[in-house]
Amino acid sequence: MVFSDSSDDIEYSEQFYRGDIIEILGEGEKEIFDTPIHYQILRIHIIEGADQGEEIKLNYTLPIIKGELQKVKEGQRLVLVRSTLDEEVTYEVYEPYRLPSLFLLVILFIGIAVLVSGKRGLSSLIGLAATLLILIKWIIPGIVAGGSPLIISFIGAIAIASISLYLSHGFNKRTSIALISTLFTLFLSLILAIFAVSVSNLFGMGSEDSVYLMSFGNLDLRGLLLGAIVIGALGVLDDITTTQTAAIDELKKANPKLSFRELYKRGFSVGREHIVSMINTLVLAYVGAAFPVFLLITISPQPLWVILNNEFLAEEIVRTLVGSTTLIFAVPISTLLASYMYSKKTVPRRA
Repeated sequence: MVFSDSSDDIEYSEQFYRGDIIEILGEGEKEIFDTPIHYQILRIHIIEGADQGEEIKLNYTLPIIKGELQKVKEGQRLVLVRSTLDEEVTYEVYEPYRLPSLFLLVILFIGIAVLVSGKRGLSSLIGLAATLLILIKWIIPGIVAGGSPLIISFIGAIAIASISLYLSHGFNKRTSIALISTLFTLFLSLILAIFAVSVSNLFGMGSEDSVYLMSFGNLDLRGLLLGAIVIGALGVLDDITTTQTAAIDELKKANPKLSFRELYKRGFSVGREHIVSMINTLVLAYVGAAFPVFLLITISPQPLWVILNNEFLAEEIVRTLVGSTTLIFAVPISTLLASYMYSKKTVPRRA
């Protein structure tokens, strides 16, 4: 990463490398603005980059310290940032190196998924890989290039739903019905998201990340918020539509004489229970993602109505409400379509 200032001919660049802690030379505490700050003095061996093989001494400062947990140890690998201002080179500790641990967790997840679900689990992982590929290679680059975040996210969501459903559940009638139900409900979520964001007077600037993104160009932050809501809604839709379609299919197999009305009635009874549990799951998922915010609410000196009116929290509320409402719509839509398709009599072929 290179920055330049043409007016003063100043060049600044950053490179990120890894290094191993050879020795902890010392540690202590100091106060900055009446806040105790912990620091450690490290001797580090640089294992890559322009200064590979060299040893340096760095002061590692921890602005937030929780007991001994955040302290680094001898032998631990760190991420280092090498900054160059004109010809002056400095190193700083960026953060601990975590990728090997994350890689092991991913391998563990894949192993458990395949062990428990067999071939279906493997195919669903392939679908997950396809989802990530669409996000990384098409949706995000399209938005960065200046495309409409809402349109790109919606088209990408359609592609993700189509690929992941067929890979996870196979190419059959049941999956096709679930996909049609998903796409129709996804369109409703798009309309609902546009309405909710508009009446709530949200602009997509509720977080520091959004403000930071503005420095990279004139991004449509409201469109980015809408796109995120639509893609988030897709995450719960496929579960509802596939489950409801499967329930209707099994009901018809258990009793082929069931009419469209009976199939819908019994299927919706199952779906109603699914709605109750999934809404709770969805809300808890959003609460878990924004848990520190809820803690801040309890200690903030501001009135509750001011806190709830904040754009960041309002965005989370709208995101949760749109996702939950979309989930509710998915049950009658998928149940209705599946009941109609499975209640149709199959005309026997003539010999």
